[in-house]
Amino acid sequence: MGRFTVPEAVQTLGLPVYDPNDADFPRKTTPDPVQINHPAFRKPTLQDHVLYNEKPSLVLDGTDAEPMSAGLAQAGALLNAVIRKGFPDRLLKAASGVGDLPKHSDRLCDAIMHAERYDPTLEKLPRRHDPVLFWVVHPRMHGTPRIARNNILLDNLFRYSSVALKAQLSNANPQLAQLFEDFRIDRDEPLSSILPNGCSSEQHGVKDLVVRSHPHLTIQSSKVFSPWASSEEVEATAKEIVPDIRPIDPTIDLKSDHIYNREAVLARSWIPLHVHSIMWSREQDQKYPWTKEQLAANAIAHCFGAAVAQATRYGEVVDGRLKRPIVTRAVQLVDGRLDLVAFQLNTVDLNNRNSVKNIAWIEPAQQLYKPGPIWENYEKVVDLNESAFVKFFATLLG
Repeated sequence: MGRFTVPEAVQTLGLPVYDPNDADFPRKTTPDPVQINHPAFRKPTLQDHVLYNEKPSLVLDGTDAEPMSAGLAQAGALLNAVIRKGFPDRLLKAASGVGDLPKHSDRLCDAIMHAERYDPTLEKLPRRHDPVLFWVVHPRMHGTPRIARNNILLDNLFRYSSVALKAQLSNANPQLAQLFEDFRIDRDEPLSSILPNGCSSEQHGVKDLVVRSHPHLTIQSSKVFSPWASSEEVEATAKEIVPDIRPIDPTIDLKSDHIYNREAVLARSWIPLHVHSIMWSREQDQKYPWTKEQLAANAIAHCFGAAVAQATRYGEVVDGRLKRPIVTRAVQLVDGRLDLVAFQLNTVDLNNRNSVKNIAWIEPAQQLYKPGPIWENYEKVVDLNESAFVKFFATLLG
């Protein structure tokens, strides 16, 4: 049967014609759209955000950041810092007695197995990607996500350092016990810092530098920590050369954003505390994993962000100058490897290459153990490296 057509005579009369199959027949059921000028009925714009700023800034975000293409050299060029490979010998010597504790290896293995095997979390894991048989579609497995495993391990390592070692080494070193007693720990708290006019580049001009992250552990203390480098060593950095990565712009991997905090965001900001260290973990992408250099540069950048947050927290920056050096530490855990960083903020003028410079000490890619594939059960700890934990403990002692 053909489609019904309205006769021309009816069309000439101009009479309304109703379709009985229409949802609104015989009476209208869908209301006409009403235009109401109210925020609740208006699609929000970027300018409506509570943190919107007219002046865009360059943001280094710890959640979805792009890796630094040039690695450590780019981190040094961006932050006006000289890179020191390895921690000072005095710290490593002070932490060397950790390996002599009774059942030290067993306790480390228990801490690792708690994270890799004993946690009962069941969540849908990322689908396995085989780089060789890339066309094979593997089934989705359930278990403990890699981020959750790494966070559990960071908790266990810090707890072992602060509780067991404090109890066994307090008699030989009373200052060690006092150090751990002053620690205040916050978990999964946001951290954001801003350095006005911190970046200068040909592409973006002079813009504010914002570093924000979400560390799993934020460790603070009421004690003011002494700098790792003496005043003579700081003055000597004026003669050192910051890495030059031209023609690559150091800000090439930062994103421009209008949404950012104008003040430092830090846990317990209303209490007079000082940031000691931050700890977090990352999960490597199966198809596009970051290199060790990129991971080390990421750790340095976020350690710098914690130092800037501490500096701007109590007004340590006056007229663009820093009153005193500030030292913060950072621990990044990726695939069983620890990136250990200490950053001494000596200047907030990141564009002056002729004055004193910041200093970053780093122990990159310290393999603590070899984790297994996330889709397999982890039966026992493989390739335990106790020297990596010694350096982790030295980070807390500094």
